[in-house]
Amino acid sequence: MSPPAPDRLAFDDLVIDFAGRRLLRGGRELALEPKAFAVLALLAASPGRVFTRDEILDAIWGHRHVTQSVLNRIMSLLRQALGEDAQHARVLHTVYGVGYRFDLPAPAATAGAEAPDVAAVDPPPPRRRRAWPVAAAIAGLLAVAGVAWLLVEDARPGPPPAAGAAAGAAAPSLAVLPFADLSRARDQEYLADGLAEDILNQLAQSQSLRVVGRTSSFSFKGRNEDLRSIGRQLGVDHLLEGSVRRDRDQLRVTAQLVRADDGTHLWSKTYARELRDVFAVQEEIARDVAQALSVKLDVARFNREQGGTTSVDAYDRLLRWRSIVMRGQLDLEHDRERLQLAREMVVLDPQCVLCRDLLARSLDSVARELGAAAGGPLRAEARQVRAEIARVAPDSWIGRLIRADALWRGGDRAGAIDLARQVVDSGPPTKERVWDYAFMIYAMGHLEEATALVERVRAFEPMALYLSRDLQYDYTAARRFDDAEAEYRRARVLDGSQLSPDYLAFFRQLAGRRVAASEELRELHARLLRQGREFDTPFFHELGTVLDDRGAMLALVRRALVDDAYGGGAGAAYVWTNLADALGDANLAVAAMRRDLSGWEGFDRGAMAPPPYVALWNAPYSKVRAHPEFKRLLVETGVVDYWRQTGKWGDGCAPVGEDDFQCR
Repeated sequence: MSPPAPDRLAFDDLVIDFAGRRLLRGGRELALEPKAFAVLALLAASPGRVFTRDEILDAIWGHRHVTQSVLNRIMSLLRQALGEDAQHARVLHTVYGVGYRFDLPAPAATAGAEAPDVAAVDPPPPRRRRAWPVAAAIAGLLAVAGVAWLLVEDARPGPPPAAGAAAGAAAPSLAVLPFADLSRARDQEYLADGLAEDILNQLAQSQSLRVVGRTSSFSFKGRNEDLRSIGRQLGVDHLLEGSVRRDRDQLRVTAQLVRADDGTHLWSKTYARELRDVFAVQEEIARDVAQALSVKLDVARFNREQGGTTSVDAYDRLLRWRSIVMRGQLDLEHDRERLQLAREMVVLDPQCVLCRDLLARSLDSVARELGAAAGGPLRAEARQVRAEIARVAPDSWIGRLIRADALWRGGDRAGAIDLARQVVDSGPPTKERVWDYAFMIYAMGHLEEATALVERVRAFEPMALYLSRDLQYDYTAARRFDDAEAEYRRARVLDGSQLSPDYLAFFRQLAGRRVAASEELRELHARLLRQGREFDTPFFHELGTVLDDRGAMLALVRRALVDDAYGGGAGAAYVWTNLADALGDANLAVAAMRRDLSGWEGFDRGAMAPPPYVALWNAPYSKVRAHPEFKRLLVETGVVDYWRQTGKWGDGCAPVGEDDFQCR
């Protein structure tokens, strides 16, 4: 889309720089994804015009593998950047049931003076805005007032509002903030976090309520930030905050619902219970919040139906297990602690499917730390635990994912993908439900579809770094390098490990797909050495000394391929692949790729788990995908069998006659 006249549009403290594809606020550039800016430019170029959702999807995405949830996320990001929300829009308006409209704000006029042109730089040719009828304006004001009245009324006891009372209003949105631990010893943080998380999960089951995911909500933990600012950053119109105070077996929970735009308290309540009633408290708070938001919600059977526990003692350990993971303490000592907690959960509540799943995960984690030989018995026990889940709870979403994994390993990739898709379609778009399916379709080369799916999950968790990280991999594999760079820059402020984003940026710069000084390339190399022990190899150390010499760098890859002690062995072969690929040597890259894949269990019989397959698609810069050896890898790993069986060929790949195929 060519930039419209003018090149720049300025209003208030905002500047839309069409030519430079930037949005500035107060003179500072705001990080926007390329697709988000493209949507903004499309709408702002025609103030007053209503664009339908399909028009926007066609113009920006070509409607390829894109669901409307992706557009919802983009609009949320734009509103956050513009400093507004859907309930109190100034320039970016939702036309319910149709699409979106961009309106320039009316210029402030001084009595007796002519209002200045809103386009402060290079004004456009005269462009008349469609008049908004007075009747519609009044109706809009009444609608806003009606929603506010409903929210206040629903905070009181009494019958629910009549059906259709808020017809046409957007679904309410909510973020559940981490609850504060007010216990005397300040040792109940895990309980406060777990209580808030489970209330969030229960509320997220409603189709009538948009609930921001845990990682995004909990990113504000410990930050004394204004609630209105939190609401803008998360793109929600309501916040639930609270506190937990535990004294021996007595529990006191306070929860309050707040309007995000002005901090108004809509509802609050204190629950004094015995600890054994913690589940009843969760359900009661969730119901009360739902009533205050005019959302019908039934969560009475949530814990057991979702595979969880109704045992307070098991629940206590489950929260401790989660707390360790959320803090990122994934070393052997903490893995062993998680394993012990998981074993205790299963003893306390043998019917808890989630507890068994956490036990299997813990066994695998400790086994990986111990190595192939010592970890063998633990891996065998993990397989037994999953077999038991498949026996006692085959229709739970956890049981179905276990069956999907078994189908995959048995060679029925089509059946595995279909079953994993059912799990995705049967619940909220969380990482836990979606990731198996995302890995499977990515493994089969459906890169754009996987990317759209991850974008959908990120709409649920907009501030989760692990989602941004995986999305950067997806953009890179799909050769959407500008999108990968924009996402990298956006995610620099998110909490968590920046190791993988820095890794991708390093090779993107080596491939000439990133505009940055050579000093930044060296800084990225240094950061990788500091962050990841897998880079502590003679190969990667020496790489830092020859970053300006392509021939010398390729010579390091050749040496690594024949000297495991130098290169770090098969476990580091993906680094050799990415280096050769970024430098344009497809022959060397595909040789390193084979070394990488051959180190995975099941490679020799075409039965690898889905994650190792990503190595096939993570070399986008050279012509690896057109290489004969790459074609052989696709055949050996069973990818081509799946394509021929289903007729669903990977992105950029197609059959040639009956017996051959090609990829580009």
